[in-house]
Amino acid sequence: MRSPADILAATIVDRTVSLTRQDLIDFEHALQHGVQAFLPFASYSLFFPRQGDPCPALRYDHKARELALPLVLRGETLGVFVARGVRLAAPRALPPVLQLLATAVLEKLLLYKRSVTDALTGLANREHFLQSLTQEIDLIQHSLEATTGGRSDPELQGFSASLGVILLDLDSFQWINERYGYQVGDSINAQVGQAIAGACPRHVTAARIHNDTFALLAPDASPKTCFELAELVRQAISRLSFQDEVTGDNIGVTASLGYANYPQSLRGRQFQRTPREQARILMRAAGKAVGASKDHGRNRVFGFGEILKTGGRILDVLPMQRLAVSLGRSVGAQEGLRYLVWSPRFQQRTLEARLSGDERLLGRSPTLYKSEIVLSEVQEDMSFAEVLHAGDPAWVPEPGDQLTLIQERDSLFASQDNAQDNAQPRRDMLTGLYGYRDFLAFFARARPRSERFCVVLTRIQDSRADQPLASLPADAPGGRTGGLQQRLDAAVAQVAALAERVLLQDAGCSPARPGEKPARAAGGRFGLGGLVHFLPGADPAEVEARVLELCRLAAEEHGLDLAVGLAGHPFLHLPKADALDNARKGLDHAQLLPAPRVAVFGSLSLNVSADRLFVEGDLYAAVEEFKLALLADPANMLARNSLGICYAQMGKADLARREFELVVAAEEDNVMAHYNLGWACQRLGETASARTAYERCLSLDPGHGFSLVRLGSLAEAAGDLSSAEDLYQKALDTPGTEAAALRPLARVALAQGDRARARECLHLALSADHNDAQALHMLARLYLDSGEDPQIAEVLARQAAALRPERQEFWDTLVLALNLQGRHDDARRAEARGRP
Repeated sequence: MRSPADILAATIVDRTVSLTRQDLIDFEHALQHGVQAFLPFASYSLFFPRQGDPCPALRYDHKARELALPLVLRGETLGVFVARGVRLAAPRALPPVLQLLATAVLEKLLLYKRSVTDALTGLANREHFLQSLTQEIDLIQHSLEATTGGRSDPELQGFSASLGVILLDLDSFQWINERYGYQVGDSINAQVGQAIAGACPRHVTAARIHNDTFALLAPDASPKTCFELAELVRQAISRLSFQDEVTGDNIGVTASLGYANYPQSLRGRQFQRTPREQARILMRAAGKAVGASKDHGRNRVFGFGEILKTGGRILDVLPMQRLAVSLGRSVGAQEGLRYLVWSPRFQQRTLEARLSGDERLLGRSPTLYKSEIVLSEVQEDMSFAEVLHAGDPAWVPEPGDQLTLIQERDSLFASQDNAQDNAQPRRDMLTGLYGYRDFLAFFARARPRSERFCVVLTRIQDSRADQPLASLPADAPGGRTGGLQQRLDAAVAQVAALAERVLLQDAGCSPARPGEKPARAAGGRFGLGGLVHFLPGADPAEVEARVLELCRLAAEEHGLDLAVGLAGHPFLHLPKADALDNARKGLDHAQLLPAPRVAVFGSLSLNVSADRLFVEGDLYAAVEEFKLALLADPANMLARNSLGICYAQMGKADLARREFELVVAAEEDNVMAHYNLGWACQRLGETASARTAYERCLSLDPGHGFSLVRLGSLAEAAGDLSSAEDLYQKALDTPGTEAAALRPLARVALAQGDRARARECLHLALSADHNDAQALHMLARLYLDSGEDPQIAEVLARQAAALRPERQEFWDTLVLALNLQGRHDDARRAEARGRP
């Protein structure tokens, strides 16, 4: 066990050599350009002397026109830069001067490294982390939307259009600082940084962003990948142990971690923000997941997507069976979501009973649920809920109780006779309508008695902020401290009065079956700035006309901007219980529209819902939603094109082609549909059809660079390297597809024997995306095939294999690089790791 003082001293010594061989590999392209600025050459190689070998000398071979420049920084030789095709006018006098200039290039690289490095831990600093995250988001944001006709092609660019951010915060670290001193805290931070660096693959960017808060950027990462990496880091930190020299105390440290994925953790208008702003939003989402980890006991991992499902807790118990809970709009909470309430003291656990010395009984106790609640008012960072059903009236919810999201059909209490259903319902004092809980009880009783009905959800928007009025934070201009609550209350009362005149006044009762009372129209509160209405026997087209009149009157008489979603039943084969959720989907659709913001739930609303599922990465649910959209309206080509893209991402090229063919037949000028059709045909081996589709894209849009890249790949596959190079070069000159063209250009250059151009293109490709696994692998092969230093090839191949472990050829290249260095045991381990 090392003391904090020893750790801190060792860390300071380690940082005296700030530029390493690995840095030369990472900065090779910058090194090349730095040397080329004072020494013109035709080609170059970078070599590293083996351990124990004598330091290479500065040497110029006049006949071979080759200059070997030892790369020396502060007395240490890091490597050798060999420049070929060099002509020196003064062969004896110039080389020493050139070596000094090369050292100046190294000093410049060292300055850059220091500018992006956290001095205490050696990890990246906060600004560099945000820049890297912004760059990654910028790389993938054009491939987010399945239905907008965006021209990005993730397959060409070498990434999966996703990334993960992991945040970790050390537990009770302020107590350590206060108890043992800040120097001890710094030394622990330094060791934690080393543990994080050791647990992370090379392609992951690790940073210290504030005091005891660290962040990881994992490109090409799914939620599952983020959880696994976060768990590895958590375990590495929990194994650390320190001893205070003064008190002799053993100090352990743990961390709470949270992760968020892009694009899954963003939604709606957040995608319209700049990449830098989206990076900050993603960091905030990961921070909320860290908060959930702390709330659930510390020293654990929580995902942002799990907060809504299992991360909520009760903050306070209020009068009239109301609760304050920790879930807000920022984590996706909506009015109407239902939760089971349970106490952490009575969660599922293993029980053991010993019958004798050798005999025992084992079992698991079930989690005991106190009650079922429903969110009735949702604000930005918290919500208010009402108790729907109580498991035991004497066992009431308490602050700290935790929540589990359920669907209405999964209710544990739905089959019980609940006295609340027969009790006199409470009326909202402001509007005279039902409270949300009582409206739900009314709706559950009324819908079985109505074969035809409509549900209308109304939300009051803030015309200045273009968002729900109730979602504005308290510190916004005119916020709750400045009269927002009064404005909101007045607006709700005004809209409720208008709805009474426009929606309810002429609404009758639905025809009743024999022996049943007819269902009547009614309204209720729907959160802070919303209303919900049930209209039995109503026709959606007629209700839409009334709703448009409601929006007109609200704007003219009160200056209010409303968003309204309505859903009618029957609709397709969907059950009555789905009508409220369908109206909510209609409301989500309406909030994307210009005024008047009215949407009748149907094919387009399902399209909006499916788009959200697609962005969140739930492809199978998105497929089902797109199918429903097409069932509602077979002419919805937006949904059909999106369905084809989902099939393509699932590897079902034949199904994708069928959908794209239907879109092209209906919309002959749809550029994206032609391109998608070309992709599907190319994947199926139908090159002639693929070529026709790509050429059609270019006839419609001459600037469609991805079609140029695809046509180039067809020419390359046919052996026509000249045509392929010409097409790739045109794509390189087309804005938006520069990065996609670099790797194919390198491939053609290699096939033509131009290794210098291939190396240049691959370095440029890695500058655009430093996690391009295929470019890393190609560069590793280039080093090996050129007979250059296999150490560099090993680093590149190892990073490529870490990014794409399913690619057997990446592991084969790593094995070859290790064998060339005589590291046969390491090669055998790598071969076993890569073997299927």
